[in-house]
Amino acid sequence: MSELVAISGGTLIDVRSGTPHPNTTVLVDRDRIAAVGPMPQLPETARVIDATGTWLLPGLMDMHAHTTGERHKDKIHHLYLAYGVTTVRDTGGNLTLLRLLRERIARGSHAAPSIFFAGPLLDGATPVWPPMSIMVDTPERARGAVEFLAGQGVDFIKIYNWVPEGSLQVILDTAHRHGLRVTGHVPRTITMTRAIQLGIDCLEHIRITGRELLPSDEADRLDGLPVARRETLLWERFELESESMQRLVRLVADSRVFFDPTLLVDSALSMDGYAIDADNPANADVPDDVRRAFVHEERPEIFDLSSEYVRTARDGFSKRQRLVGMLHEAGARLLAGTDCFGLGKQLPGLGLQNELTLLVESGLSPLAALQAATVTAAEALGQSETLGTLEAGKRADLVVLEADPLADIRNARVVRTVVKGGRVYDAAALREQGRSNRLAEAAVAT
Repeated sequence: MSELVAISGGTLIDVRSGTPHPNTTVLVDRDRIAAVGPMPQLPETARVIDATGTWLLPGLMDMHAHTTGERHKDKIHHLYLAYGVTTVRDTGGNLTLLRLLRERIARGSHAAPSIFFAGPLLDGATPVWPPMSIMVDTPERARGAVEFLAGQGVDFIKIYNWVPEGSLQVILDTAHRHGLRVTGHVPRTITMTRAIQLGIDCLEHIRITGRELLPSDEADRLDGLPVARRETLLWERFELESESMQRLVRLVADSRVFFDPTLLVDSALSMDGYAIDADNPANADVPDDVRRAFVHEERPEIFDLSSEYVRTARDGFSKRQRLVGMLHEAGARLLAGTDCFGLGKQLPGLGLQNELTLLVESGLSPLAALQAATVTAAEALGQSETLGTLEAGKRADLVVLEADPLADIRNARVVRTVVKGGRVYDAAALREQGRSNRLAEAAVAT
C-alpha cells in the first residue's frame, strides 16, 4: 500500500464557480482523493508536500490528441505531465498501439497522461487522409465497424470527412446502443445543422461546410478542396453577422452538443502553413533524435497553403476566433483540444496551454478556458464522477501552479508539481528528461 500524500496549504480553485479556497489541503490515498479542505492536523503517516503560495487545479485534459504512430512520440509523452495535462482524448490512431500504450501507462512503466481513445477513424469511400481509417461506405459496413470497435474497448467513435449520411445515422444509432459517444468532422456531404439533427455528440474543429451557408454551386466548388485552401476560401465568404450564422450559433448552444474548436491547429494551418517550429526555445526539452525526427517528418500536401492565400487565411482565422467567442456567449459547451503533436508551440502539453491562451484571446475568461479543459472535458468523456474537479472520491489528478491562472491564463503553464493517478511528478525534472536524453520514467518521484 502506498503512503498517503497531503498537498497542503495551496489555494484551491473551484473550476465550476471560480471560487478560490486558500489554505486548502488535498489528501491523496493511492489513486483517489481522500479529502479536500482545511486540515490543521495532517495524518501522521502522510507524506506532506508544502503547497503554500501555490494554486491547485484539477489535472488538465487535451481533448483532441494523436499520441501514437511514430516511435519518437513515445519519448515525449511525459511533457504532457510537465505542462499539467493528466488526460488526453486520442481522436484517431492505431488501435493495437493505443491499447498497448494504455496498458503501459496503467502499469506505471510509462510516464504519460491517461488515454481515452477511438482507434481508427470511420470514413467514406474516398478517404485521402489520414491512412488509419475504416471504410464505411454502406450502412452495413458502418454497423459492423462500430460493433468491432465496441468489442475492442474503444471509449468513443470518431467519424471523418466523407461518411455518407446513411452510414452516419447507423453509426450514431449503433454507438449509442453500446453507450459510446460519437465525435468527428462534419462530413463534407452534409451540414453542421444536419449532423446535430442526426444526433452527433461532439464536433471537432470549426468545420462548417459551404453547403451550410453558401449557394449550392459555390459550395460544390469549395467543399472538396484540400483542407488548408478549403478553409481559407470558405471563411473568406462566411459572414459572422449573417442570420444563417447566428442561427447556427444558437443551434450549437441549444442542442448541448460539445464543440472542440482546436484553434491551435487552425492557427498552424492559417498562420504558417503548418511549418515546423524548429527554433522554438521550448524544444530544449526534447531529445535530439526526436527533434531530428520531427524536422524531417513529411507533411501531407493537404496542409500546404500557397503564399497568395496567407493574408486571407489569417483573416479567416480571426473570424473563427470571433465565432468561438460568439459560441461561448451563447452558452455552447466548448472543449480544449489541440490536434497537434510536434515541436515548439505544438509540444505535448505546451500545445494545450497555447490552446487555452487562444480561447481567452477569443473572448473566454480564464475560468471558462480552464473549464473547457477540466469540468466540461470530463462531461464530454462521460467521466464527471471521476475527473474534472478536486473532490473527495475522484481520481487523484491535480496540478500545483506557481501563479494564479485566473489572473492570467498563461500562469497555468507555470507548473511546479503534477499528481496523476496518485503518482507525484516534479515538473522541472520531467522537462529535464529531454535535456539529458534519459527515459521519462526516471522522472517519477513516487
